[in-house]
Parts: sequence; structure tokens; C-alpha cells
Amino acid sequence: MFISIVTPTYNEEDNIELLSLKISSQMKDIKDFNYEHIIIDNASTDGTQKIVKGLAEKDKRIKVIFNLRNFGQIRSPFYGMLQANGDAIILLASDFQDPIELIPELILKWKMGHEAVMLQRNKSEGSFILEYIKIFFYKFINKISEVNLTKNTTGSGIYDRKIINRMKSINEPYPYFRGLVAEFAENIELVKFDQPLRFKGKSKNNFYSLAWVNKSFFIGHQNP
Repeated sequence: MFISIVTPTYNEEDNIELLSLKISSQMKDIKDFNYEHIIIDNASTDGTQKIVKGLAEKDKRIKVIFNLRNFGQIRSPFYGMLQANGDAIILLASDFQDPIELIPELILKWKMGHEAVMLQRNKSEGSFILEYIKIFFYKFINKISEVNLTKNTTGSGIYDRKIINRMKSINEPYPYFRGLVAEFAENIELVKFDQPLRFKGKSKNNFYSLAWVNKSFFIGHQNP
């Protein structure tokens, strides 16, 4: 079996090298599985791209996509997943807020027949205000949407090839990934975890990034 692991980056020079080593260590212990690690960089302005190039030269399992400009936190990861070749695709953040140690559990639940297995936060060590905004957003969207979004998820998790193929068939300039998962997946399993603070560097999640997520949702759900 073949697994694709997609990790989007934007100014992650302090995290990406250790992240790739930890992914390699986790996959080494999973028998009968090969993998590729796709790093899609969203036009970083620090030393991330130089580090990523060096990693790819040393390890052929690492594939690199460099965006010519910053396409935002929604479109860049989505595009990276569409380029994956695996029987299943794992999406993880590059800042260690999605624990790498959960990879074996994600793969196990996928092998049990779940088309989508999403990481769900029990609690977060981040900003209380930001968490409150997220809670309000989920309640509001679930009231107006035809599909219910899973709460306290970011889209990180594992997805069967069938889900990704369905997403390839749509023509959506601002894809709202979690909404598409809720629409396309026949059964969604959740893996709950306590989200730690990011390992190093500055968080990209703030009020403005959440506003962009909201914009992606509404654009993606306009009537033709």
C-alpha cells in the first residue's frame, strides 16, 4: 500500500526539517506501507524553500511544490492533496500542532474501512478568544449549510483515494475542504487529541485567516 503525506508550509524554517524526520521515523515502523511526503510551500519569505530543497535532494520520497505566490491556507493544501498519488492521503500541519505520532492510528482506522478520518481537538492551548470565534463559526455555518461540519477540526486527517478523486471532478476556485469532506465521505471517523502549542515560529491562524476561511465557504456555496 502507498500513503501520501501532505504538509503545507509557509515560513516554517524552524519546523520543517524535524517534521520530515519524525514522519520518516513513524512510517519506518509501519509494515507493508511505502509513502511519499509532499511539501507544498505557499511562497515562504524565510529560509523554508532552501531547507526543503535540501531535504528533497537527500530523500527521494520527499516531493516539493513551490507556489509562485501565497494562495492562502485553503487553496494551497487542497492543491497539494490533488497532486498526491497514494491509496490514501494524510494532511498534517507543519507546526506539530497535529501530532505526528497519530499517523499509525490514522492509517489503522483507514484500513478498517473509513473513507475519511479527521483529527478533532479535545482542547487547545492556544488563544481563548480565537477558540470562541471558531465555536461561533461552526454553529453559524451548520445552521445555514445543507451539510453539517465536524466541530473542532481543521481538515487534518486521512482520506481515501476515492474522496480525493471526487474532489478532482469539481471546478471550484475557492474550495472549502471540510465542507467537501462532509459532502463526499460516506463515513467520517474522528480521532480526538489535545492540541499542543506550535513547536517553533509564529502561528498563521488568527482572526484574518479565519475570515478568509469564511470567505471561502460563502464563495463556494453561492447559488449559480
